[in-house]
Amino acid sequence: MQIKKAHIELFQTLGRTPTIIEIAEAVDASPKQVSECLNAFRPLVSLELGIGEEQENQLQEILPDERISAQEYVALECLRSDLQDLLATLKPNQRQVLMLQFGLQGEDKLTAKQVAQKLNLSHSKVRSAHGQGIKALRREQDKIKDYLAS
Repeated sequence: MQIKKAHIELFQTLGRTPTIIEIAEAVDASPKQVSECLNAFRPLVSLELGIGEEQENQLQEILPDERISAQEYVALECLRSDLQDLLATLKPNQRQVLMLQFGLQGEDKLTAKQVAQKLNLSHSKVRSAHGQGIKALRREQDKIKDYLAS
């Protein structure tokens, strides 16, 4: 509620819709937290909502279908499993570095500098672990060559 209140007060003060950063500063929160909160309370719209002059079409008819097929889902799950098996063959430092740099844990990709800070390693150790990890994975590429061809 504090974010909503700050949004209203800033709107009245500024005479325009406040930015996420302005709201974050007002409530002493990060812009990401404010954005997530505002998105969580955004009103839902039915896919069956009538659109057009005479409401003859539904919203779901014009939105792209971004679902994947069952076959694609199975292939992705197999790839994920095989990739986990390959990563398990690496040394812990190599695995951590590659997972962070390529965003394999569901997080954003990190730069070598960010990985070094997060793991409390030197930049050169991160580069070395990255290179050695990639080299080790290349030796095992036959295990995932079917995924690479498609």
